[in-house]
Amino acid sequence: MTSGVFHSGSNAIFFGVTAFVMLASFVMIAIFTGFQHETKKFKTMVVTVVLVLLFQFIVLDPIKFIVLSIDSATWPRKHAMNYKPEKAREKYNHLDYLRTRLRSLKSQLMITIQHRNEKLNEKYSHIMKDLKLYGSYFLLLLMVVIVHQDPLLYHNTNAVMSLLSYNTSNTLGLKEIRFMDQVYDFIELTLIKGFNPHQSMDTGWLQIRQMKRLGVIRLRQLRHIDNIGVYDPQWDYGTGMPEWNKPFRRLHYEDKYWRIYEPWRPIRHTPSLEDGLLLNFNHYGYDMDYPELLGYVALLTTGPHNSLKVLGFLKRYNWLDRRNTSAVFMDFTMFNADANIFTVCTLLVENTNFGLQLTHATVESTKLLESLDQMSHLKIIVMLLYLILVIQFCRSLLVKLWYNSSAIKKAWNKVDVVICILNFMLVALMILREWEVSKILKLLKESTTRDYLNFQRPTRLYLLINVVLGMIVCITTLRLWKVLQFASVFSVFTKTLYLAWPAVASTALIIIIFLMGLGTAVAIINGNNSEYFQRLVKCIIACLCFAFGFSSEVHPRDMFHGGKALGIVLYLVLVFIIAVVLMNVFAALIFSYFESAEQDRKENKSMSRINFLQFLRLEFANTLAICGSCFFRKSYRSGGRTVRENVAWAMYRQELIRSKQSSFAVVQKPSDEELRFRYRQRIEMLLGLSAILTVQVELVERLLLGDKDGNLPVSSGSDDSDIPDMYRKKENLR
Repeated sequence: MTSGVFHSGSNAIFFGVTAFVMLASFVMIAIFTGFQHETKKFKTMVVTVVLVLLFQFIVLDPIKFIVLSIDSATWPRKHAMNYKPEKAREKYNHLDYLRTRLRSLKSQLMITIQHRNEKLNEKYSHIMKDLKLYGSYFLLLLMVVIVHQDPLLYHNTNAVMSLLSYNTSNTLGLKEIRFMDQVYDFIELTLIKGFNPHQSMDTGWLQIRQMKRLGVIRLRQLRHIDNIGVYDPQWDYGTGMPEWNKPFRRLHYEDKYWRIYEPWRPIRHTPSLEDGLLLNFNHYGYDMDYPELLGYVALLTTGPHNSLKVLGFLKRYNWLDRRNTSAVFMDFTMFNADANIFTVCTLLVENTNFGLQLTHATVESTKLLESLDQMSHLKIIVMLLYLILVIQFCRSLLVKLWYNSSAIKKAWNKVDVVICILNFMLVALMILREWEVSKILKLLKESTTRDYLNFQRPTRLYLLINVVLGMIVCITTLRLWKVLQFASVFSVFTKTLYLAWPAVASTALIIIIFLMGLGTAVAIINGNNSEYFQRLVKCIIACLCFAFGFSSEVHPRDMFHGGKALGIVLYLVLVFIIAVVLMNVFAALIFSYFESAEQDRKENKSMSRINFLQFLRLEFANTLAICGSCFFRKSYRSGGRTVRENVAWAMYRQELIRSKQSSFAVVQKPSDEELRFRYRQRIEMLLGLSAILTVQVELVERLLLGDKDGNLPVSSGSDDSDIPDMYRKKENLR
């Protein structure tokens, strides 16, 4: 039907003009008359339309086809209608045949011997489809990462960390805490008066006015059972009375004045899946690791007056003592409405065996609220395109595995399955994060001045989303490596790694053994004097980074705490043996395998093999021809010479350039096989040109001497026996 409508040029022109007029009219009406909505409403409309279309294509269409297939299989029609092809409306003549023959010969002229390897063409065809799919998916994934990241988060984290860690004119820094009594001073000056500078109910921060504290501050301490200093402590979870007295009796007013006794009661968590997955982790301190779901909690209030009363009550009854208090955590959350940033702060003070306190601040800046009106148009477009491309990616994988279930055994198909699973996990985590944030905001709306709002669960989800997104980028990059195997560089590198993996693995194992031995020695000798050599794993990582040249943090003087002579030996082993000798051996081994693989590739190189670019050039020949004629077409300039003189001058210039190149470069004599291949290629090209010229001459003859259908007079003696019957004119029987 469509071919019949647009076969003639007048119909195509009529359709084009009509479509242009309609489109221009709609655009002019939308610009000058109406259809102008506010930004939020417009974004909501666009996203709604896209989601409805996706729901239609993903859910409703499969359900419709399933119902139709069940209907056709259950109640088959008794009288099936036979398909009757439509009769051809156009009558073809000899001129149409010659034009079709001419186009066919021109296409055959481009298909040389090198392009007749069907297996190679099929391989390149699959590579082209995979490159289109995985390449566009990888680019959109990178755009998602770009629009997802916000540089303000880094600056916010750095600023809050500095303001909480160091002294200011009005507050005490966390790093200045050396004794247990200074913890109360820090809470009073920095956390209570710092958020209430004018002794009012306003929870704005003194340093950054735009930040407001959400909820109250939670103080949590972990108490050990007289075994401080061991690496597997037993945490206390028994109920106590003020001043940590044993509760041998129960007071009848204990439930009424529960705020008085709450700091001496352990945390009671209701078992839930969210807490088990998101909050069941340890805080890594300098001395030991501390669980998140244990300890004793004391809550401050919103107002400064009541908070100071609570703090004085805790100090009076020795809530923090030097004997059993192992660590104190101060948790609170701030929100900056101008930048839409949540700042979750966890301040840790460790009570050590040697009497001093070790402090650590953990600040996480996240964007948990992001509605459509706050998202840019670019981000909305990128996210919608990424969603569509993920659906297309999963569809192609499902179709591949549906028709060939054994394809799941291939490693690259398993990688595709992992990519799909990670994308589903990403969507599920984002939905779960929005659900957690909505619950906390609902609690914030109904909360009082004594409620603690725990934003750690959505923050953990936000960090987990970033981890999953990074894993998707990493594994997609590895998957793109398989698609790029059409390039000789990638093929040689892959083949080299496959052939050299035993040698590479053994060399890497030797390097790891040297690093582990050296890291253990450095940790034993210098661990008490350097922060980077304090723990064994951290020491090995520091030695590895230093060996590869990352020496901005680790300095050579950090290795000289066991003596200058021993430090020089350790430094020479680290720098010379690992960084120079073993790395050079590793590089030389890889280079030798590269040379052998490259030599094998040159020896096995076949003249009948085309590369991927040559395949694309033939596959998109019409598109390239149209683009070349539009943008790179050159007009003929005679320059005051005839055509014969211009041809002779062009051939002379080519010969001159060839002679200059041969004088500077040594031309290798081609082999007999290569000469035979070139000879055969020239013969085929000459035969193709001869056929094209023959058809062109006949076409010109029939256009000049024949009638409108291209039929020559009978006296011309032309023979039409070589054309098909559908193009031959049928004479009426007399």
